[in-house]
Amino acid sequence: MPKQRIITAINEVLNEQFGFEIYIVMKEGEQLIKRFVLDEGSPNATDGFKRKIRESIKEAIQSKFLTDDSKYANGDDLANEQAFFYVIRQDDAYQPFSYLSVPENQVENFKLSDKNNADAILFKFSFQRNGELKQLWAYQKILPASIPNRRTKYFQLIRKSQDRQDVFTEMKEQMFIITRKIDLLILGDEIITADIKLMERHFGLETFLRASATRAVSSITTVGLVGNDDKLQEYVQRPNKKYAKKMMQIHKFPVATMSKESLLEKLQTVERWKNVFEIQGTQVHLRTFTDVENIIDLFTERYTKSEVTGQEYDTSVKDKAEPISNNNID
Repeated sequence: MPKQRIITAINEVLNEQFGFEIYIVMKEGEQLIKRFVLDEGSPNATDGFKRKIRESIKEAIQSKFLTDDSKYANGDDLANEQAFFYVIRQDDAYQPFSYLSVPENQVENFKLSDKNNADAILFKFSFQRNGELKQLWAYQKILPASIPNRRTKYFQLIRKSQDRQDVFTEMKEQMFIITRKIDLLILGDEIITADIKLMERHFGLETFLRASATRAVSSITTVGLVGNDDKLQEYVQRPNKKYAKKMMQIHKFPVATMSKESLLEKLQTVERWKNVFEIQGTQVHLRTFTDVENIIDLFTERYTKSEVTGQEYDTSVKDKAEPISNNNID
């Protein structure tokens, strides 16, 4: 499980004398990210505006992602749809945050006139050690309710002047609101989030699902057990992405490392799998998508038999257990 690795990497950034910058993600345009310049205030001030935001976002990350009871899983486990932080790797096939690699000297400053095109806020924590730059990005979606709308009947106020602090007037050039809500983190080439609906709506997660499922198909194909591999690919390309999710988990289990001969023997001798598949020569022939789902169940070891009672259980959500150590026995 990736929890310890991710938590260590986040702490490595936040526990240092890190740099802190804010950017605005644009809905559209040639430049999708712009620098959000804030008043730094006095260098020694502890209540400067930028410093207060930095500390607030740092605490939000720590309280959400670094708790003892937080649970993490790899992106290929998305089919389980549990209350985990999923670690989704970006690669050539799926890279929704490619714009973060734009050189700093090419990034324009955000202007008030850009506010209606603002889509999200990105908080960047960074530090450099031994010539290596490490960065942590925290993403906050700007909600429609956070963007003032002149057609509505609410107002934002500001004091009229420094001299008259008890007299208030309307803030005419209103902006969106910065909150403590963090929707996801970007750490290196990995996205960490529990908000899968957000990923599906705004970050094309389906591309990741189908690419991962296609890699899983390749792992089955490599074994050579299935004669008509095209049926596997046809299955994961069905319109409903739940089928791609089912295929993704194959990487977790060692079945795909077994030889075709060993698997063929199991299909003919193990009670669970006897007479389930049509075997033509030395290969399985997939007749229907039900056969494909049975292949997925075989490769993900969905069914588990109790060593104590001999009872077989359907365990569609599981992780490999560590053996009980004799050292723990008095």
